[in-house]
Amino acid sequence: MKFLEVENLTISFGNKVVVNSVSFDLAAGERLGVIGESGSGKTMIALAVIGLLPDTATATGSIRLAGEELLRLSDQQMSAYRGKQLAMVFQEPLTALNPLMRVGKQIAQPLLNHDKVSRKAGITRAIELCASVGLPDPEHIVRAYPHQLSGGQRQRIGLAIAIACSPKLLIVDEPTTALDVTVQKEVLQTINDLVEQQGSSLIFISHDLPVVSTMAEDIAVLRNGELVEHANITALFNNPQHEYSKKLVDLARATEKEFSDFTKSSTL
Repeated sequence: MKFLEVENLTISFGNKVVVNSVSFDLAAGERLGVIGESGSGKTMIALAVIGLLPDTATATGSIRLAGEELLRLSDQQMSAYRGKQLAMVFQEPLTALNPLMRVGKQIAQPLLNHDKVSRKAGITRAIELCASVGLPDPEHIVRAYPHQLSGGQRQRIGLAIAIACSPKLLIVDEPTTALDVTVQKEVLQTINDLVEQQGSSLIFISHDLPVVSTMAEDIAVLRNGELVEHANITALFNNPQHEYSKKLVDLARATEKEFSDFTKSSTL
């Protein structure tokens, strides 16, 4: 049985269509990478799934989570799903986090909302979650405000919030943007480990094919709001069907070769 089913999803702002009749599904524990350039509709699809599209957007089609039609639900009804059944790590955590609230309280909030734990128990769990996402000195971190943390630390805080209630579906949107290479690898490994530990389904969004290929078995390629190819990562690399997919694969191979050549020359 498919855990998430997206069928003919169309998202528009007035007369402008930004996602055009996109369909895909996801089984429990399955990982899907969604790739495309900026403006291709990746984030809009994620926001539609989690029920956080802008008020000016109109979504039609169907999004079913464990058989429940999400597009028919009000924001209040969706709040019962967000955090517990599905959660999202946003591209820029500084804008997603409340600048006036200590991060420990923000991590604990899903637990207060869904599991009805006490505030003391929530903070204790927040410290444990900070440790689980690889943050040093978690007792100190939970007392910090977002602006006092580095970009990599804020990204880990966003991940801690998302996994607090062990959601069955985790959506991660461009989690390594603006992070240096070492921090990128650490964040990606943390996401990989946590998804595996919790057995969650994963939608991993990026514009970087090599990164996506380390996080998901299947790849959905978006171009101008349309799903132009959906394939296993091996099939996509070996025999891309769409012209845009071919460009992505060629770029990935060229980048890999350039990095390899640079590494070799740097060691001489």
